[in-house]
Amino acid sequence: MREARKAIRFPLEASVAFYWKSENGTDQHGQGRSRDISEHGVFVFADRCPPPGVKIGLSVSLPELSDIARALRVQIEGRVLRVDQTRPELEARGFAVLSEQALLNEDDRNPN
Repeated sequence: MREARKAIRFPLEASVAFYWKSENGTDQHGQGRSRDISEHGVFVFADRCPPPGVKIGLSVSLPELSDIARALRVQIEGRVLRVDQTRPELEARGFAVLSEQALLNEDDRNPN
């Protein structure tokens, strides 16, 4: 079977905060951990997942690399592609996001 992906996915476990609006317009939010990231999107493990198709915003906090690099944050806006039960035996759930816009910033919440 041939891989159809157009971007290389990089394994990355990082803290993710995400937010979206429900069908009735109520602000929703959650937290999770990334599994992997690419230039086209991210996969997030979370207990509470947004529904497929919804517009979503994410803040991915990239860890510091000792004295080499400061902590960074990737702000992503996109759409939820799918929600998966990734490991049924652990009741682990997650969702995939197709990125429409991404910005990389210094994470001013982690000063160094």
